[in-house]
Amino acid sequence: MTLRAVILNDTSTRYHHGCARVMRLLVEGLERHGLTVTARSPARHDWASDAGFLDAMRAAHVIVVNGEGTLHHGRPAGARLLDLGGHPARGDRPLVLVNALWQDNPESWSAPLSRFDLIAARDSASARSMSEASGQEVRWLPDLSLSAPARTVAAPRHGVIVGDSVKPGPRRVLGRAASHLSNATLVPTKTLSGGLWRFAPARAALAAAWYGGLGLPPMEMPANETAYLDRIARAELHITGRFHAVCLSMLTETPFLALGSNASKIERLLADADLGPERLLQADALSPPPETAAFTQSELSAIRAFREMARRRADTLYADIAALAGGAS
Repeated sequence: MTLRAVILNDTSTRYHHGCARVMRLLVEGLERHGLTVTARSPARHDWASDAGFLDAMRAAHVIVVNGEGTLHHGRPAGARLLDLGGHPARGDRPLVLVNALWQDNPESWSAPLSRFDLIAARDSASARSMSEASGQEVRWLPDLSLSAPARTVAAPRHGVIVGDSVKPGPRRVLGRAASHLSNATLVPTKTLSGGLWRFAPARAALAAAWYGGLGLPPMEMPANETAYLDRIARAELHITGRFHAVCLSMLTETPFLALGSNASKIERLLADADLGPERLLQADALSPPPETAAFTQSELSAIRAFREMARRRADTLYADIAALAGGAS
């Protein structure tokens, strides 16, 4: 018998390398444990009005919600995901929330959260908060992007890559920092797929608009997850304001420095990985920006242990989701 799963909040459609990796590993992990993913509802898609997706949900043995960075500060997109628990198409099918951040949400979210049969947070603070809100045990494991090897080709490291931020202010700070480095390249976490962006003048114009300035170093936009990981792995330092850029730097053991994001996701990641706060910077620490920030041996050991934990716990999670689906068949 084929066990069927559907996934909501598929973030791979947003041209974001970290999200693409999360979704790829999530689907591969479910399939490795005997589940067939029959439908995926993209992030911000109106799944409740999608007749085809609702039909797939009714035929599924388990419903999986990819939490990622959606469930914080009472955002409407998060509320729509939680509405799933009471939707008629859900029926009595097991409902699973994975890879979730939970921060500063209203008390009214507690009841819909409690309808989930299995909840897995991507940081320990979120797990504690969701456990209190739902009244049930909530497990945690590192972000799914860290649950499998990078498989990059070994190459000499050189130069600094400067990423981006979800917020315009930190993005401008990163642009100014890059303009003061002699060996920097702008490498945002997000990409654009159109052929226009293969031309340097177009990328320069985009960088000026994106980072809010002129006199910037060249900008590269790796086309896919593999190319992005390879680019990070060849850098001596990665300065960024993106959560997944930090995750993938840890994956490739590339020294990084980070500005805060739109939630405390990076702070929580560093705490859970036993790295401490030293690699999280205030904006003034990038005036002038450093050109190196090598890992200590202690940091490398912590990162390797964190990745191994991510692998083990992710495999257990997929097996438990499959067991839920099997029990519902």
